[in-house]
Amino acid sequence: MGQGLGTIFGLITAFAITFVVMTFGTYMPADLISPTVVQDFLSNSDLEIRIAVVGTILYPSALGGSSLGSVVGYGATGASVLMFLAWGAAGLIAGLMSKDFLPAILAAVFAAIIGALLTWLLIFVISPDFDIAAIFAPGSLLLMEVALEGAIYPCIACIIGAILGGGITRDR
Repeated sequence: MGQGLGTIFGLITAFAITFVVMTFGTYMPADLISPTVVQDFLSNSDLEIRIAVVGTILYPSALGGSSLGSVVGYGATGASVLMFLAWGAAGLIAGLMSKDFLPAILAAVFAAIIGALLTWLLIFVISPDFDIAAIFAPGSLLLMEVALEGAIYPCIACIIGAILGGGITRDR
């Protein structure tokens, strides 16, 4: 049960930290997150678009390909300090909930992967030419590929946080 709770709370933690930091983004240093990304976030009043911008921050390109932000045309186009901060804290929370090393690592990695899939579905649903029959069309699968490729750095940050959190709470 701890691994499932760790996955859920880890995912919520990453998105919540990023959302709160972006809400107060005008007061954040440019080293934490780019001012253009903050402007993209604050200029949209729709909650779905704001969560999609948060998704582009949390899932940058890791293999040199297109990032989620460059494919959809808004949000972050590269990795930021905020992404590592959010996923490290998410891994720590997942580790604290899981109470051992292996379940903590699995919970944290599952949180990053599930978040990538949910971000892909959100961006697919809010796209202007939304059609549920096109979920397996090439454009949708490209979005899924970019989102899952973008989960590489978050998984690394989550694993580091999960090792720390799992080590703190494991039975001795």
